[in-house]
Amino acid sequence: MSGQPSHEILKHRIPALDGLRGIAIALVMLSHFLLRSFWTDKDWYTRVQGGWLGVDLFFVLSGFLITGILIDSKGRADYWSSFYKRRILRIFPLYYFSVIVVWLTVIFWEQAPGRLHGYDSFFWYFSFTPNIAMALKNNWLYHSHVFNLNHLWSLAVEEQFYLLWPLVVRWLPLRWLAAVCVALLCIATPARHWVDGLLGDPLSTASYVLPFCRMDGLAAGSFLAVFFRLDLQHFIPYDKWLARIALCWSGYEIAGIFVHGTEQRLFTLSALFFGAMLYLSLNTHPRALVRRICENRFLMHLGKYSYGLYVFHLMFEYAWLRWFGKALISSTLPPALGQTIYLLLAFAGTYALARLSWALIERPFLRMKKTWAARPAA
Repeated sequence: MSGQPSHEILKHRIPALDGLRGIAIALVMLSHFLLRSFWTDKDWYTRVQGGWLGVDLFFVLSGFLITGILIDSKGRADYWSSFYKRRILRIFPLYYFSVIVVWLTVIFWEQAPGRLHGYDSFFWYFSFTPNIAMALKNNWLYHSHVFNLNHLWSLAVEEQFYLLWPLVVRWLPLRWLAAVCVALLCIATPARHWVDGLLGDPLSTASYVLPFCRMDGLAAGSFLAVFFRLDLQHFIPYDKWLARIALCWSGYEIAGIFVHGTEQRLFTLSALFFGAMLYLSLNTHPRALVRRICENRFLMHLGKYSYGLYVFHLMFEYAWLRWFGKALISSTLPPALGQTIYLLLAFAGTYALARLSWALIERPFLRMKKTWAARPAA
């Protein structure tokens, strides 16, 4: 059928994936850069803050890419070493740079090492387990007066996924792997309800950050990676129309939830929504609407620097508030104008930091993939 992607194209860089990363980081930054003080209608403030669903898009993309890499590496002698070396080079340098900067700030600048104990100990960040501490505390962790690292919980979920998922992919046939993905997608919402019931909290922090409660996004992306490598798209009639229906239906349901209040099935619906968006972005027809949106140059540019943007945007939240946020809030500017100026300034500051981190931290380590984590010829 026209426009159907072959699994062969997945072996090359796909520009639309950078665009999807751009959409994800734009949603997350928009959500965190909205200041409640500018909103007279607090209900609308809560609804438009739904940009945090961009994290679910990151999960879908991560599941799709990581599972695809693992499937394509099955049978290689360097299956384990190549995968983990590449993940370390991509994630660890900037992650640990940000954690160490904040740790040193709390100890030496704020002189508050006494705050760093128990669930608020930096042990959790250094071990990639802050989400576990958040679940045990059922709340966000202590942050300094200057920096905030609570958003790193999502990176912890992905790292924990990387520990177990390569085992599953290595030993299961693809059809069984697809079944496991569907099962994980289906049990995520019941798992969140179970955790909420244990804690007596209908929307607990624990159910938001625990890996088995957030498997739906990773599972949806992983399923698509298996789906294309089995070439199942060639056996499903009207596959694009089915994806469009899934996109519209899940989008409608998500919008309805935000109107009436958040509920736990939202995360599974967002996994379906972004999974359908990912599927349609891989349409090989050059004029396909979703593909054209995802190949927008601005979105692709954002996607290229999305890791740095994600790490720094909330890390410097209090810096942005201190340097210009409070002045805008107390000014006589109309709230809409004040919010817009704050968005632009906070984005500009975060973007500058992300570009610096790309040049000084991320890119130098990524270049090491060619030597330290090089793949031998098949």
